[in-house]
Amino acid sequence: MKVLIIISNCGIGGSQRVAMHLAKWLNGKENSLAKIVSLKKTTGNCYDMNGYDYVELSENHVIKKLRNLIKNENPDIVLSMGVPMAIYTVPASMFLNVKHVISERNDPSHFSGKPMIKYLSRFLMRFASGYVFQTRDAQKFYGMIDGKKSIVIANPLSEMQNMPTEIFSGFREKKIVSVGRLNKQKNHSLLIDAFADIVNDYPEYKLVIWGEGDEREKLENKIEQMGLKEKVLLPGATKQVFDKINSSTMFVLSSDFEGMPNALMEAMALGLPVVSTDCPCGGPHDLIQDGENGFLVPVGDREKLKEKMIMILDSLEIQNRFSKKAFSIRDEYNLERICKKWYEYFQLLVEDK
Repeated sequence: MKVLIIISNCGIGGSQRVAMHLAKWLNGKENSLAKIVSLKKTTGNCYDMNGYDYVELSENHVIKKLRNLIKNENPDIVLSMGVPMAIYTVPASMFLNVKHVISERNDPSHFSGKPMIKYLSRFLMRFASGYVFQTRDAQKFYGMIDGKKSIVIANPLSEMQNMPTEIFSGFREKKIVSVGRLNKQKNHSLLIDAFADIVNDYPEYKLVIWGEGDEREKLENKIEQMGLKEKVLLPGATKQVFDKINSSTMFVLSSDFEGMPNALMEAMALGLPVVSTDCPCGGPHDLIQDGENGFLVPVGDREKLKEKMIMILDSLEIQNRFSKKAFSIRDEYNLERICKKWYEYFQLLVEDK
């Protein structure tokens, strides 16, 4: 089986990371090949594509170049990592003997691009052979798609090999942590507000938010105005995220929307007690059974977020129970299992003449 995996660019992001892991897995399998194709040249921070069968297309005549590439490579599957790329990949693969799969990588109810791109890509995606969604809610959103053609495949725990093999068993630091881009979507402002409500009752705790983004200045100003400079820390992005958060008391995700949140998955796989907003398109509630392996709270609800954070801080029993049950997601979301689901789905499409 030969697969072309189409990404928008090789910038740092969840879609690119999944594409790379899937390509590596497919290329390690007998009678299987995968090439990653970037539709644009990437400037700035990007993944190292050394060791991958990788090609970049320039922004000029993308559809023509992609169509010629598909003809030359003659793949069994063309996989588009993102619905907006349908405006390129559907015309490029039309009337060729190839199965075209489109994977939604974000919350479809929060499309950030131009309206014309949204409507055109959602019209064109109807012509694909199959569809892969990260969550059940994302699958339901596209009600016009034949359910037999679509499948839900979550993100893998792709960095599990870099994680500790056991739950942290030492004395947990008095830290509440979060990991994610400092942008509006992540709503770190809500988390800071909830922490401000409890900090006087828990003066030994600090809130540490790892990440970088365009809301840094706004959040820093908020922290200073609230008199929390010594209590709320924004140390920036880190490549040693597991080492930084593993011994913390709690992880909190305060996002307004997500796909399948990698940061939440990884925190749970470390065995951290977690609280998350129950945000669209359903990633957190696919991961968390509320009250069993973590807490879910309504999006934007400062009072509920504060309440659940306090419940974890006040109960060693809840901390230990959540920790053990969250750790078990390693089995369901391990890289081998997730990549095998992709491969089996591709096989079904190829065999369906």
